[in-house]
Amino acid sequence: MYDVVVIGQGLSGMLSAIWAKEHGYRTALVATGSGKIMQSTGVLDLIPGADGGLKEWSELYQLAAIEQSQLTGAMEQFKILTKRLGYPYKGDIEHLVPIVMGSGHIKETALYPETISPIKEHGQVVIVGFDEVIDFQPAYIKGNLQKARPQLSIATIEISLGKQSQRTMTQLDAARLLDKKENLDYCIKQIKQQMTVREISQPDLFIFPASLGVENWKYTLEQFTKELGAIVTEAPGMPPNTTAIRLHERLKKEAVKLGVRFYVDTTVVGCKMDRAGIESLTIKTSNHTTDISGKQFILATGGILGGGLEVTSDGVKETALELDADENGNIIHCPENLYPVGASRGFSVTHNGITGGVYSVLSSHEMVDKLHQQAIIGGIRSA
Repeated sequence: MYDVVVIGQGLSGMLSAIWAKEHGYRTALVATGSGKIMQSTGVLDLIPGADGGLKEWSELYQLAAIEQSQLTGAMEQFKILTKRLGYPYKGDIEHLVPIVMGSGHIKETALYPETISPIKEHGQVVIVGFDEVIDFQPAYIKGNLQKARPQLSIATIEISLGKQSQRTMTQLDAARLLDKKENLDYCIKQIKQQMTVREISQPDLFIFPASLGVENWKYTLEQFTKELGAIVTEAPGMPPNTTAIRLHERLKKEAVKLGVRFYVDTTVVGCKMDRAGIESLTIKTSNHTTDISGKQFILATGGILGGGLEVTSDGVKETALELDADENGNIIHCPENLYPVGASRGFSVTHNGITGGVYSVLSSHEMVDKLHQQAIIGGIRSA
């Protein structure tokens, strides 16, 4: 029997599993897919798709004062975790920063990895694209960025990665190529040559696709910064975003290292209930069906976009355990040992279909902290 069973391996699920295990609980994670984190930008917004600072965010999510006080602790724990994982995040939830996206539009975000830097109002910018990566078009990006930042001087450069592929390359493909020194040096050489030939003056910022390496991102970023003599940033766009994949891979490795038991590529096909709540989950793989017993269960399957909630002709349904939900996506008669986090909490915490990274971090940290407090008074025995 596990102390905690997490359902879902998006950002909310992975953080819940890691933090539960760090508290000493026997922890398992059950997941059907890879989680929506793989389709995200890898940055942590307050309000997805909308402007607004901490005050507006707190009002929108109807957070009590005690929840707001927990937010700072949750964000600090996230920063500590990502630093330990070798992919540190920076930023301040009270002072959002503008970053450029793969479309050239500007958005304000709260926390972002070191491969991303804020965009300024003034200065000289060079947008660098790769011939092989067609979903990042420097000229198109320039047009949108120029509208948002009219006082910027913007130039564009397109270079070759020097590698052939039988399919269209993604930004992730480019990132894996730039993990290798010879490919990185080849790209730096082309950029310098084009700047000389076209007489492009020394810029303040270079904008790249989300492609600054995967495993060796730090070296790739340092070399571009050093050799080009300017700040370098990624502009995350269409998935797969390397920014998000770096985070997901490191979170999963950490969970495995800590001893979280993964049941991947499985489908929850039922659960056994008693008066106290859920006793066990029945999960199915391609080969067999088995039961997983637990004391507490964390539901991190997401909302409508994540597949955790479904709108049917009979109303809203929770899809993993097939629990009834009200018109707002809140589970009706939620079992006392089931704890929804992130978008699983219903439509009130989703905007433009998602919750935003900040709320996911807060709800996961808050829920694991609640489980820990229950353990102190005898709710759960730690392993």
